Amino acid sequence: MKVKKIAALAIGAAMVGATMGFASAQPTVPNIPKDFFVNADGTPNVKIVVGSTAAAMDVASAADIAVALGSMLYTTEQAEVQNGYVKVKAEYEPEDVQGSPWTIYKYNYDTIRNQTAWATSYDDLPGDYWWNGAGGYDATYGGWKSVFEVTPEIPDMDKIVFEVTPEIPDMDKIGDEQLIDWAITIKNIELKSKDPSDWDQSHPPKDADLVITQGNVTVFVDYKLYNYTYTETSTVRDAYPEWGVPSEDETVTKWVIGDADDVPANLVSSEVYSEGVGEGDTFTVFGQTFYVLSVGNDTFTAGLDKGEAWYQVGQPQAIEGTDWIVTVLDISIIDQRALVVVKNAVTGQESDQKILEEGQDVDIFEDGSVVLTLLDTFVGIDGHLIASIAARVDVVDWSSGKTITYDGKEWEMTINTANISNKWYITNITLTNKDTLEGNPVDIFGTYNLFYKFEMKKLNEKWLSDQGYSDTHADIDGDGTIEDKDFIVAYAYICLKEKEGKVVEKELKVGDDVLDTDYKVAGIYGDVVTLKPITSPITVMDYEVDMEDPGANLILIGGPVANSLTKYLVEQNISQVDWYNSPGDIEYIQDALGGYDVVIVAGATRDETKVAAEALMEYLAGL
Repeated sequence: MKVKKIAALAIGAAMVGATMGFASAQPTVPNIPKDFFVNADGTPNVKIVVGSTAAAMDVASAADIAVALGSMLYTTEQAEVQNGYVKVKAEYEPEDVQGSPWTIYKYNYDTIRNQTAWATSYDDLPGDYWWNGAGGYDATYGGWKSVFEVTPEIPDMDKIVFEVTPEIPDMDKIGDEQLIDWAITIKNIELKSKDPSDWDQSHPPKDADLVITQGNVTVFVDYKLYNYTYTETSTVRDAYPEWGVPSEDETVTKWVIGDADDVPANLVSSEVYSEGVGEGDTFTVFGQTFYVLSVGNDTFTAGLDKGEAWYQVGQPQAIEGTDWIVTVLDISIIDQRALVVVKNAVTGQESDQKILEEGQDVDIFEDGSVVLTLLDTFVGIDGHLIASIAARVDVVDWSSGKTITYDGKEWEMTINTANISNKWYITNITLTNKDTLEGNPVDIFGTYNLFYKFEMKKLNEKWLSDQGYSDTHADIDGDGTIEDKDFIVAYAYICLKEKEGKVVEKELKVGDDVLDTDYKVAGIYGDVVTLKPITSPITVMDYEVDMEDPGANLILIGGPVANSLTKYLVEQNISQVDWYNSPGDIEYIQDALGGYDVVIVAGATRDETKVAAEALMEYLAGL
């Protein structure tokens, strides 16, 4: 048996030690420094010595240690990474919705109507500096409440899906989704002071909840869409004015799909892209998907569309996202029919056997809870009969006045439809809150926070005078004297802000611009790991070692019976372990042979030597 070959094969294995188990009771490994095993350049600094009379198990232990040692043979250095990239991330704070914040109370130099009565405390603030809804701040709280109305546009919060998407000249297909804006109106907001004893409903409260009662939040969703043609001009060649060379601009024609509020600048023409949502279309309301079965005069019938699935005969299968289980009992490919039964896995409700015919909707329980449509039948590659079935659940007749739940709140629908060329379309839906919304902030559709904010500032006339301002400017209340008195200004706001900010991540390669700076990525550097292959054997026989100059640190496998070097160290009282009775030990001896350190891995028997070897392997993994 050639020990050197065994060791070489062991090192070449792909981290065999990573999957090896360790004995439950292992010896304690002394503190052996890493440089005992590996040089700074990643090359081995040790040889593993097996006795010439050793048992095969000792050879196996030597091979295992060689594998563990091989995983340490590498160096790490800074170097340029080839074909690499760096990922940069920008985190943006939540932003106000366009138009927010809305100032609802303003008391300052621009609005004050009696300068000599300028307020000097919160309690002095007058009650008639609320926004009047028409450009001024001269209303009372009650007057403001009756006129305050904001209509922020929340983009792309709902969508309509068309089964057929027409192609627009000179453009790619839009696809099967068209995002629709929400037009939101919030009005008649009331303030509810957190400290009612400190607010008489005149000047603004310092801290308050917003209260929006039923009917004062509306969401208008317009499903009638237009194809707008417009022009856009951009500079394609820069000007060189020193030489009298003007810039050259290019005007291109573009197209965009939008509702009646999305008319672009420089409009050239518009045409109806979609009259709205019709029979067979899929659309969403507050994120809930509906498959439209029919549309009537301000009504429609729809269910939640669960899509198409394949059902094999005799194999029960759930409709995705529901408790309904469909079992196909039989299939006729010639007649394009399927016999099915439907059961609710929670309630146990079960249908009679129902026949599905291709292309026909079947209301399984005749209450809209499950509607199935057979699309196709075929024989699978394994010979099984398969039916392709589309499922809709919770099919409901919708009309104005019905409610839909969103985030635990009830919203009332107002549905508008139109009959175009003998086909009915849903043109728009308005949703109005049925529940009172209260808090600071008030959650708006899980995406925005509507909140109240009060701000008050102080300025002292004497302090202004001490700063060198003239008496004319320092005399805030205009009474002709400079007093050591604070005068105040105050503001109250209604704000609508995103709940969460945006996170933008980009991957940059060498040569890319570093965001909006003059810098470019010149190189990408990092720690590069270089593996150090073993070019000469590290496992040797005991008789091959020159004890006067071993040339490396040594790991001796086996006690004095199996390994002559261990026997020598015992006889010279250099080794202090009773190897003849050892349950498995690891001994670290410095300057043991020819100025080199030695580690002895041994036990009274070959099994106990194996236990010690496994402990050393685990120690090496920790290094």
